[in-house]
Amino acid sequence: MFNELALQIEKHLAKGSNFAIAQVVDRIAPSSGKVGDKALILETGELIGWIGGGCVRGIVIKEALDVIKNKRYRRIRISPEGGSRSTATYKEYVMSCQSKGTLEVMIEPVMPQPELIVIGKSNIARKLVQMACTADFRVSVMATDADLQMFPLANSISSEVDFSRFKNFSNTFIIVTTQGEDDELSVKKALETSASYVGFVASAKKSEDIKSFLTNAGISQDRIAELRSPVGLDINAKLASEVAISILAEIIDDFRNEKSGKESCCGGIKENKEEVNEQFVNDYYINPVCNVPVSKLNPKHIVEYQGEKVYFCCDGCKVSFENEPEKYISKI
Repeated sequence: MFNELALQIEKHLAKGSNFAIAQVVDRIAPSSGKVGDKALILETGELIGWIGGGCVRGIVIKEALDVIKNKRYRRIRISPEGGSRSTATYKEYVMSCQSKGTLEVMIEPVMPQPELIVIGKSNIARKLVQMACTADFRVSVMATDADLQMFPLANSISSEVDFSRFKNFSNTFIIVTTQGEDDELSVKKALETSASYVGFVASAKKSEDIKSFLTNAGISQDRIAELRSPVGLDINAKLASEVAISILAEIIDDFRNEKSGKESCCGGIKENKEEVNEQFVNDYYINPVCNVPVSKLNPKHIVEYQGEKVYFCCDGCKVSFENEPEKYISKI
């Protein structure tokens, strides 16, 4: 099982996907999950591995999705007596399964190495690429006549602005620092991606001119409002290296504080997060008794109530619902 999970982790890191790893760290019998059991949970809600069945599985999926969103670990305790303690890093649940065992599970987010795409070959671009590579970003450069002599540390260099080879923008940051060389077209192409962070290095006056161009080019006002220009933290930067530091600092702050996960209009291109949420809604049902997701493909029980299917993760939830359906019907 460990080898299989290791391969899955390697696979999803290579794809640039965010996910979480859950591990059983404590147990009181009886429970199907054992100390050391592990699982990988994807943004779609898919669970790969084993940490226990029934309500445990649904609770872990629910909490893992929140861990991925907030980029912060969480320890959960699932026991017959339940509890009300809840903090940013700890939460208690009632074990509604008939086994009545107790499990503690640690859930940690895994964020792939962030990617920075720099458009342009200005002095600021060169300094930014150098610093980002040192900070362990995957860095791609797009600029006419750009080469390895200009950007010796870059992971890839392209002579044209073309995003077709990039498949996942969930951890991608784009900085346009073209300084007069195809500024408008470069910013437009960047905003047509689903990257939530697009920055344009320019003065306030130039930024307003670009926004007018984007409006006339058909980019939505919501998407234009997401353009960061002027870009970078205000540190009174003067030199190219100082401007690069201010930009990279803002990017790191955005990456570490979940700002990059916000929804994006992207000029008609569907945001990856929306696709994830839609798939999750289609595949999972929120159990009205314990409020945890239940896979519609593999539920423990299905009950027909007032013409609608109600899915349950365990015997206990089904029995509770059948005894007092009026208590839970408002949640359906």
